[in-house]
Amino acid sequence: MIQVLVLDDESELREEVAFYLRARECTVTEAGSIREFRNALVLQDYDIFIIDRKLPDGDGLDLVSDLRAQGVRSGIVVFTARDAGNDRIEGYQRLADHYVTKPVRLDELLAVVEALAWRVKGRPSWRLHYAEWALHSPNGHVIKVTGQELAFLRALSESPQKVLSRQKLADKLGKDPSLYELRNMDALVLRLRKKVAEVTPETLPVKTVHGSGYTLTQAMVRVL
Repeated sequence: MIQVLVLDDESELREEVAFYLRARECTVTEAGSIREFRNALVLQDYDIFIIDRKLPDGDGLDLVSDLRAQGVRSGIVVFTARDAGNDRIEGYQRLADHYVTKPVRLDELLAVVEALAWRVKGRPSWRLHYAEWALHSPNGHVIKVTGQELAFLRALSESPQKVLSRQKLADKLGKDPSLYELRNMDALVLRLRKKVAEVTPETLPVKTVHGSGYTLTQAMVRVL
């Protein structure tokens, strides 16, 4: 589980972000002020901080500086409506990892959180690179995938620890589930397993659940 602390005084947006991340298997704590943030920080450690800039009791970037000065190495995402180039530069100079502007795409924010968590936790994991059309194994091997294979893996990675039916996956592939030949999906998975086996001894973390569908056996980080 990725431990996330979200600091934003806009309760509606904060709750929306928290709900989305929780649905993707993150554990999320919410804070509406720097004071609430510091109180939450005393109770446990966090992998990722999502920090708004404009807060009722200070500037989020000052908090970022304080955290880094204390030696905190968690991933920090600055979450703000300010999109000027100088604002971004200042955010990075204060040692924030990412600077995400509002209105935010929740799927993009999740990808940033997962990529940062992978670095912070130091745990090798499978990574699905959308722009590269490639799957990276924990040991660094790169497996090129087709558009259909990418869509299949993406669907599974967006529903970790859940079994997706072949019909549901067919829909994610852009196919009509009532017309799609389900054996084609089995063939797709077989090709993926073969591609992985050709370049690495690691096993593709896709499990066939007979009579139900497919699921991931390990978390898969999504990289835009």
